[in-house]
Order: sequence, then C-alpha cells, then structure tokens
Amino acid sequence: MVSTCKDAKRQRLSPFWAKKGVLSQQGFTLFELLIAMLLLAMVSVMIYSVLNVGIRFTDKGNRRILAMERKYGLINLVHRQIKSAVYDVKKKQILMSMDDDLFRVVTRNPFLYKYAGIVLAVYRYSASESAIYYTEKRDYWNIDFGEDYVPEFEDMILLAQDEGPLSIVYDPETSPEVSFEYQGEQYSIVPRCADERALAKLEIE
Repeated sequence: MVSTCKDAKRQRLSPFWAKKGVLSQQGFTLFELLIAMLLLAMVSVMIYSVLNVGIRFTDKGNRRILAMERKYGLINLVHRQIKSAVYDVKKKQILMSMDDDLFRVVTRNPFLYKYAGIVLAVYRYSASESAIYYTEKRDYWNIDFGEDYVPEFEDMILLAQDEGPLSIVYDPETSPEVSFEYQGEQYSIVPRCADERALAKLEIE
C-alpha cells in the first residue's frame, strides 16, 4: 500500500513527457514537415525577391550617377580648355580647329600634364566604338602638331564610352564664340583671349 502511494506521488510530480507512452506520441508527421518546408521556401523566395529588387535599383542608380559624372566631367573639361584657349597674335586668331571627328585647341588648362602650362589638347571620336578619345602635347609649337595632325587612337586615352560625338562650331571670321553640343545639350563659350573688337561684334549681333 505504501509503495502504491509513492508511485502515484512520483507519477504526479514527474513531467508529462516522462510518462510512459507520451514520449512516443510526441513529434511531427511527414505532412507537417512538408508544410513547414513549403512555408520556409515561400518566405525565403519573398525575402530574396525584395532584396534583389533593392540591389537592382541600387545598381541602376549607381550606373546613372556614374554616367552623369562622366558626362558633366567631359563638358566641364571642354569648357575650361576652350575658355583658356590661346590667342596667336601673328595669325590673329584663337589656336583652335576642328574636323568631322577631331577637335584641337591650344589651352592654358591642361588635363594630363597639370604643370605644363600651355598644351595642345586633342579630342577624337571613334564612330566604330562610339567613344571619345583624348591626348595632350606639351610641345604644341611643333610643326608636326599642326592642323593636319591626327593622333592614333592607341596613343590616346579613353574619355567616354558608348557616347555620341562632340559637335563643335567655331568660325573666327564671324565671332569668337564657340558653340558645342553633347548628348543633346548645347553650350556657348567665349574664350578669355578673344580680342575686344570681336567681343564688340558679338554683342552687336
């Protein structure tokens, strides 16, 4: 009788999972495991989709910012070099010329040789690559670098890829104003070296 009471008391104090037969009845069925795995897979797919969209938008935004930086960096470079163009007293003209895919300007604002003072800056457009190349010559007075000088692409650096050409218009007979167009935007620049007579003519027009 005493033993029976002790067993009953031990049974009441023991946790439910320690009771005989209860442990074997606990757990998940195969169907429940499949449902849990399916829910986990669905949640994982949703999280991946949200993260992937965010990554794509971020990458697209970074590419757009980089393209804008390159665009306005090139425009700023051309603007500074035209603004600092050199005036030839003997020829009575600004040392600047252009062809269909080539633009040359002798400028006091170098890009590659920062401390060179005055350089010949040359821009050249490659239609096959849709790219703009650039080079500088410190010995700008060299007769080999005259208006007929056309540098090879291999000797130039790449400034812009997958872009349209620089459209530059300059007629020293009518005006010292230089007009250039790039990616649909138009700009007008008057070099600092332009003589007063030409500037007066520009104001009258």
